[in-house]
Amino acid sequence: MDKLKNNLCYTGLPGITLRDIFFRKSCSIGSGVFHQRHVIYTHKGRSGLGLLCHHWNLKAGHEILMPAYNCGTEIDPFIHYGLKIIFYRVNCEAKIDLDDLQRRLTTKTKVIYVTHYFGWPQNLDFLSTYCRANAIYLVEDCAMALFSNPVDYPIGTLGNAAIYSLPKTLPVPDGGLLTSPVPLILPEAPLGSPPLRVILKEMLPLLKRATLRLTDRLGVYKYLPQRLTQSRKRKNNEATTPASFPEIPRSYYFNGSVEKMTASKISRYILEHSCPASIVKRRRENYDKLFESAREDRSFQLLFNQLPEGVCPLYFPVFVKNREEVCRRLNEMGIAAMQWWSGYHRAFDWAEFPEARYLKDHVLTIPIHQQLSHLNMKYISSAMASIGNQ
Repeated sequence: MDKLKNNLCYTGLPGITLRDIFFRKSCSIGSGVFHQRHVIYTHKGRSGLGLLCHHWNLKAGHEILMPAYNCGTEIDPFIHYGLKIIFYRVNCEAKIDLDDLQRRLTTKTKVIYVTHYFGWPQNLDFLSTYCRANAIYLVEDCAMALFSNPVDYPIGTLGNAAIYSLPKTLPVPDGGLLTSPVPLILPEAPLGSPPLRVILKEMLPLLKRATLRLTDRLGVYKYLPQRLTQSRKRKNNEATTPASFPEIPRSYYFNGSVEKMTASKISRYILEHSCPASIVKRRRENYDKLFESAREDRSFQLLFNQLPEGVCPLYFPVFVKNREEVCRRLNEMGIAAMQWWSGYHRAFDWAEFPEARYLKDHVLTIPIHQQLSHLNMKYISSAMASIGNQ
């Protein structure tokens, strides 16, 4: 551990550079899912959910079936518009329980919501057919699956709508996508651009990460003060839910002003000049390196036992004992590990879904994004091994 700390390597989240802004080569994504469907740019990925409530005329009393394993941000827009949230089971492998979902269907069910976790696809063959036959809207949450294009189970093309989040995959300050096979009717058109102060504030972390990556290339990163190099874990509210679970951050709850904004021009530019093929290739290579290391180290239990062809992994998700302690140690070594979705929405008690609680309380994510080199991944593997050997 001490040896690793003395040879720090920057392995934080993606940062933005002048090259990203001014010198990116055009790389068309026209063959991707976005250009095959109608697209609306939004300021946040979740912003599109409120727009769907307007377009589909969803009203108070209508029911929406949603996965019990969730972030919380995707729930609140539907609560705001009066829908009744009905959770269905997701097992400890992050797969939807189709039998449980079917048992919860009623005549009031208007929407079924499915999340593709970390870029891995859910099998929607039955659901998409069922929804079409019964006039139920199917929403695909592809926030974690921007460039995933699995061969067996397509992502983002089988539902009536799909949402995407750009910052989860790309070095951008904001941006989401709402896609649909038919044009969507917005309550107000066009959506307004986000204020400059908002974009500048969201750019600061990206610029800091780019600066740290530059110091790493120059060989001086390991000499920086720890307060600059240590990757900080995300913090939830100090408040708890009625069931005494840690609450999601306040910023995760619905904000009507955000819903009225589109994506910034800089985020659109970077998306349009990104090359999905190279991003997917690097992420898969980085994932494979950690996959081989973790299989030999029982301290890290894999969430997924294989990486299907075409999947673009968002992170390397694992189960660990003493997650908070392991996350802290990795953060101290500059590795942007996160206790994924550790917060709970305050409107629910979660008692009925132990599998979702297990995922929320035990999944740790380790970065494998496209800006990490083979040397970075070797460093992360060594850090994971050093923790496992203790």
